[in-house]
Amino acid sequence: MSIRVDAIRKRFGDFVALDDIEIDVATGQLAAILGPSGCGKTTLLRIIAGLETPDAGRVFLLGREATELPVQKRRVGFVFQHYALFRHMTVFDNVAFGLTVRPRRERPARAAIRAKVEELLGLVQLDWAAARRPAQLSGGQRQRIALARALAVEPEVLLLDEPFGALDTQVRQELRRWLRRLHDALHFTSLFVTHDQQEALEVADAVIVMRRGRIEQRGTPAEVYDRPATGFVHRFVGSSNELAAERRGGALLVGPLPPIASSGPDGRFSIVVRPQDLGLSRGGGGWPGRVVAVRAIGALVHVEVQLEGAGPDPVVAEFSRERFRHEGYAVGDAVFVTPARFGVYPPEELS
Repeated sequence: MSIRVDAIRKRFGDFVALDDIEIDVATGQLAAILGPSGCGKTTLLRIIAGLETPDAGRVFLLGREATELPVQKRRVGFVFQHYALFRHMTVFDNVAFGLTVRPRRERPARAAIRAKVEELLGLVQLDWAAARRPAQLSGGQRQRIALARALAVEPEVLLLDEPFGALDTQVRQELRRWLRRLHDALHFTSLFVTHDQQEALEVADAVIVMRRGRIEQRGTPAEVYDRPATGFVHRFVGSSNELAAERRGGALLVGPLPPIASSGPDGRFSIVVRPQDLGLSRGGGGWPGRVVAVRAIGALVHVEVQLEGAGPDPVVAEFSRERFRHEGYAVGDAVFVTPARFGVYPPEELS
């Protein structure tokens, strides 16, 4: 494993930031730590980098323990959300910085530094900007320069903290595809932090979902999305509908709606179902409701349905445009809703 974290714990006063965290990132893998603000993901990344000290636990990089190693000896590249470029330096000097500040005996020759920087600027497609200052570049270009600077020191591990968080949506999408292509070309091991579920699912080989300083689930993007381990993961990763329900005698009851067969203990629960797993029909056999809105969103169409007696919030069913054109639902239509696949969780698991 390139990165292994063993039983890491960290507190800030009475606040538990990390509670017995264990992760493994394989060599050459691009892994994402996904979670809401305050869940501990950035603290974990900073501990791996050596920018923060754990209260307990150990960090291993490429099979060697690095818990007590200073930052400069960990061979870790770090890319920050807000670039952290030196405004008074040119792009060339920013990328070269990590090489030029090495002790004299470890510092490459000037010609070698120049060759390395020119190679990296070509790789990130910004060789034309070598003499410019960071302020003369767009946000996306500055983030590529920050990545080139991190790669210049030939790190064994690359860590990225919300690398695209300061960028607008279109630039984010372009850069995350670019990062994936770059990773596939260079095969470096990297771990990035994000609160953007789409970013994690689109870019990463493995996803680690965190909440309140603990790991909720780890797996491939498909595993985390299709087989969520907890109610929190089901609701946080991807869009979902949530309905309050009661299980009695092997049936789930959502208000006055027809019951759904469900084994398990009696009590109050929440049903979580993704929009694409809600079926609509006009022929009965499901929960009755009425279409209250139809919204085209790119290649998809969202149909909002107000269920009879099931609370004030409508549920959302998702269709491809082609399927929607075939079925043709309109505002005011009476429909029946059937959840094809859903999760049932205690309410406290979603809080």
